[in-house]
Amino acid sequence: MNRLKGLASYLSGPIDFADDNGTTWRNMLTPFLEDKNCRVFNPLKHTFWGTQDLDSAKRPRMDKLLQEGKYEELREEMKVLAHWDLRCVDLSSLIIVNYDINIFTCGTHDEMFLGNRSAKPVLLKIPEGTRKKLPKWIYGRFPPEHLFETWDALKDYLTAIDSDPNYAFTKGDKKRWLFFDGEFMS
Repeated sequence: MNRLKGLASYLSGPIDFADDNGTTWRNMLTPFLEDKNCRVFNPLKHTFWGTQDLDSAKRPRMDKLLQEGKYEELREEMKVLAHWDLRCVDLSSLIIVNYDINIFTCGTHDEMFLGNRSAKPVLLKIPEGTRKKLPKWIYGRFPPEHLFETWDALKDYLTAIDSDPNYAFTKGDKKRWLFFDGEFMS
C-alpha cells in the first residue's frame, strides 16, 4: 500500500547529553524510513536553502561558546538551531522520539509536545522496562499504543501503518494519522 510514501518524519531525541550525540539510532532508523519512501528530517544533518551554516559546524561552535562563557552569542546561535528543528517538526507528518528518562533533554520535549499539539502521530521509543517509570504527564498527552520499548516494535507498527489501510483506524489512531487518497500520492 505504501501509505508512508511522501510523508516526512522528524527524528527527535537527546543530543547534548547523549553518549553519541544521538547519531546511532538516527542512522539506524533513517534507511528503514527511506525504504518506505518517507522523507527524514534529522536534526544532526540539517540543510536549509540559503543558509551559510551547516549543523555539523554549528554544534562545535556552540560548544566552544558555552565553554568560553559567551552566553549571549550562544543564545543567538541556539535560536537559529531551535528554529530549524521546530520548523522541521512543523513540516513533518509524524514525529519519532527516542525518549530516555535517563538522559536530560529540553529540545526533545519542545518538539514532541509541538507535534502532539498539532495532532500528529508522535511515536516514543522508550528504554525496555521503563514504562512504569515514565512521567505520568506522558500518559496524559500520548496514547499508550504510541510507546514502544524496542526499535523493532516501532518498526513493526510503522510497517503495519504503511501496508494496512485500516490499521491506524483499528488502533484508535484515526485522529492522528491522515493520508491523502488517490491523485496526491502518485
